[in-house]
Amino acid sequence: MLSEWAAAHERGVVVAGPMWDGDRWVDAVAEFCRAAGWPLLAEPCSQLRRTMPGVVVTDHHDLLLRTAWADAEPPDAVLRIGGAPTCKPLRLWIERHRPAFALVDPAGTWTDASFSVSLHLPVGPDAVADAARTLVSPESGWAQRWADADARACRAIDGVLDAEPLGEAGVARQLGRSLPGGHALYVSNSMPVRDVDTFLRARAEPLAVHANRGASGIDGVISAASGVAASGIPTTVLIGDLALRHDLGGLVGAFDTAPATHGGPDGLDLTVVVVDNGGGAIFSFLPAYGVIDPVAFDRLLTTPPGRSSAELAGGLSAAMGFEHHRVGSCEGLHGLLAAPGSHRGVRVITIDIDADANRDQHRRIAAATEAALGAGETRSP
Repeated sequence: MLSEWAAAHERGVVVAGPMWDGDRWVDAVAEFCRAAGWPLLAEPCSQLRRTMPGVVVTDHHDLLLRTAWADAEPPDAVLRIGGAPTCKPLRLWIERHRPAFALVDPAGTWTDASFSVSLHLPVGPDAVADAARTLVSPESGWAQRWADADARACRAIDGVLDAEPLGEAGVARQLGRSLPGGHALYVSNSMPVRDVDTFLRARAEPLAVHANRGASGIDGVISAASGVAASGIPTTVLIGDLALRHDLGGLVGAFDTAPATHGGPDGLDLTVVVVDNGGGAIFSFLPAYGVIDPVAFDRLLTTPPGRSSAELAGGLSAAMGFEHHRVGSCEGLHGLLAAPGSHRGVRVITIDIDADANRDQHRRIAAATEAALGAGETRSP
């Protein structure tokens, strides 16, 4: 059924949402994308945002799908694997164009809040690979247009980030560049999971990416990341200052974990990267920002600014003896994250973020991407 459905649609995309077992889908999805000539829109928590020979993996579809280019390149079909994607522009793009939509759903969860699914397939990776072997890739240039658009978006993003002080987008990009292969990245809700989805790029070295989406809360993030580290995998958690405060007990517990249980004199290998924007800065991205009284907005939706996480983490580190670093550049962050085997134990890295500058940077990146996608021929023949 999947092979006939895919053969009937030339301009399709494969969407990969969150999957804890995404590694077992890699070969099948890659084979399908190559055979169908479809690009792969994979969020990092799918475990499929990685370089694959012959596959167009779009790193920046969150930004691409906000542009006029994306509406000039509507899909005929969407094949989704995994849970509901984090990317809101992706959902809205699919809702606008209403392509044929097949959901590969071996667990029968049927997560489809937009009621877009037209074909439900309770099958596993073997069925996807079998379907791929019956397909003949068209010569339409569809996937190459996505590759070209993503490359232009990448240059536009780098043009902004490389010229400006380190912000939340730059931190997310740097984690993908710096973390060694075989590490795990645990991502908090709120802005961290969105920034990682938007700015972390495909790479050849394996990097397991985890997040607790669910009700999208910020409780227990460090505790959950400690559970990943307890499996013996070096783990980095990206978290905001408000979520840090919500789970200080998890930080204490991670430090206090019995070393004998976790294979080394310093217990868990856990790095906590804290972007301190004063708490609640995600709400400044809402339409209400700039419309209602700014004093009332800040009083109701943000926490008092103060760049306090560095002092908080520094005080705990002094009391308990774990590492604390305060950085303000990509180079400084890279130096702490990149060297494999240079660290074991618990450490906290804090990065001060100006919330207003951060919001404006996100908007400049979106504008630069729109401008880059408008340059040159983007409309299909």
